[in-house]
Amino acid sequence: MKWILFFGNFDGRISRKKFWLASIAVFVIQGVIAVIAAVAAEEMANEAAGDLAMDIVLFIFLYPQFVISVKRGHDRNISTWVILVAYILLALFDALRFAGWLRTHPNQNTLSAANLISFAFILIVGVISLALIIELGFRRGTPGPNRYGPDPLAKA
Repeated sequence: MKWILFFGNFDGRISRKKFWLASIAVFVIQGVIAVIAAVAAEEMANEAAGDLAMDIVLFIFLYPQFVISVKRGHDRNISTWVILVAYILLALFDALRFAGWLRTHPNQNTLSAANLISFAFILIVGVISLALIIELGFRRGTPGPNRYGPDPLAKA
């Protein structure tokens, strides 16, 4: 697989196997880069800079994850727009956390509007993410060709 071409466009379909292999590869690379960035930032500044560096890396890696999801969604005959809405919510989650407007560790001893809003948003993003993982990662693709291309499992 030519990785540059793979992440360079949204055309085509991929099987569950390619979806999981590409997702795991991106996850591992993202984790390594995030840890290196966080450690380097903490060495130069403080712990908050390390968290900021990690958040930036996680936000940047939404793009390759999005491309993988779109191609897998095409195999399931799902529009790019459906996947885009889910990833906009994920990007919004990262942006709100990055800006400090979303508490990812709310004070459990306090009932406040900020805690309630954070809990509700995290719950919504979690449910949508779980549905996306089930739909893309575990369900079989559309058999035969569809509007996005030929079946990736079809014998050539």
